[in-house]
Amino acid sequence: MSQEIWFDKYRIIKLIGQGGTAEVYLAEHIKLNSYRAIKHITKHHPLYKLQLKEAQILKDLKHSCIPIVYDIEEDEDGSYIVEQYLEGITLKEYVTERNYLNDDIIIHFALQICDLINYLHSVKRPILYLDLKPDNIIVTDRTLKLVDFGSAMFRDEADKNVEYYGTIGYAAPELYGNEGLDERCDVYGIGMLLYFMATGKSISTIGEKTEHIDFINNRAKKLGKIISRCLRFDPSQRYASVSGLERQLSASMRKKKKLLNPGSSIEIGIAGAQSRIGTTHMSFRLCSYFNRQNLNCLYIEQNKSRCVWQASNRYIGLNNDKDITKMNGISMICADNTQMADISEYNVVIKDYGCLNMNNKEQFLKAEIKILLLGAKDWELGYSEEALELVSEYKDIIFLFNFVNGRQFRQVIKSMMFRNCLRIPYEPDPFSRPKDKNSHEFFRELAELCSK
Repeated sequence: MSQEIWFDKYRIIKLIGQGGTAEVYLAEHIKLNSYRAIKHITKHHPLYKLQLKEAQILKDLKHSCIPIVYDIEEDEDGSYIVEQYLEGITLKEYVTERNYLNDDIIIHFALQICDLINYLHSVKRPILYLDLKPDNIIVTDRTLKLVDFGSAMFRDEADKNVEYYGTIGYAAPELYGNEGLDERCDVYGIGMLLYFMATGKSISTIGEKTEHIDFINNRAKKLGKIISRCLRFDPSQRYASVSGLERQLSASMRKKKKLLNPGSSIEIGIAGAQSRIGTTHMSFRLCSYFNRQNLNCLYIEQNKSRCVWQASNRYIGLNNDKDITKMNGISMICADNTQMADISEYNVVIKDYGCLNMNNKEQFLKAEIKILLLGAKDWELGYSEEALELVSEYKDIIFLFNFVNGRQFRQVIKSMMFRNCLRIPYEPDPFSRPKDKNSHEFFRELAELCSK
């Protein structure tokens, strides 16, 4: 075998890997005197056409965590993908040698994986990897390389009637059901990698239950919650995108999560798909939340509702200072009066644009943080679709669904692709403190999304 020459330029040294559909050889490029890894996909295998798609996918990809593809060859026996040879060990071997990894290394590795998968999801023709597992990842000097794209597919082909081949114990449950596939399959895959790095085990080796893993191996509570959310059976309950998961992992590296650094400020724009969807109510709830976080917050009425004027004229004794009205601890001002007032002292400025339309769209989109409220009832969907069309080119918008229950939210989220979406918990008093677990969780997640 060591004397065999392929394509007049590669001297085959040895077989270094073998799977159900392919073999991988270590080879030497004769003229360049450098090593290559050659993956041979035989034409005699019934899944040959499916596996050949790997070459089609890899040829246009360029990322630091993907081995370089130098060449693609073909003969009467099969196809050959010539790649960069990587010296290192698999993530499975790396973890097995250590039993499990500490939190810092887990997050260091996980952020590399997130960056790579987010890249695959964002290329011109998005790609779903679908088979994330420690055997497919090579560790070289604490840098990860993802190999074996045999199960990957283009996102626009995920709804077609094709068979999916993921690894039991790592692949998302929807690969084995009748549901459509999307980016959240890879969120699940990253969650399984996190779980493996944290415990040294896969779910398949300890049973199928994934609940109650928030405190595995005495891990930081935050990391456990991240893993648990990635592994939800229902895709709508996972992170909506890998970028959302990446933000959570980055946040968990900090000892204390803060929206702002001392002395800085941020502008949040809030708009709704229709009138009376709750933009003012939600704005007041956010102001109350930020004020309780010791962030000085100002509400600006950036619409024609005149709510601030009505409130200031209805009640006696409201604290007014240079056109700024203070009610229930919240500083409020009409947009027309902001020219005369000093608003530089505020850490958070929330601008309520009311109903989103062509007239205020441009201003709304200038906000550092953009929040759009949507409805999901049959008679509201038309308004929501029109609003989504207005902002379709922008991927940094946070979408909040109001007046919907859990079932309605899970249903509508299926059509939101991998946008950042949350369901607003019901609370009739916008000035009250969050009272239940759902409300606390909602504001925590919203604040983290605002933190980017």
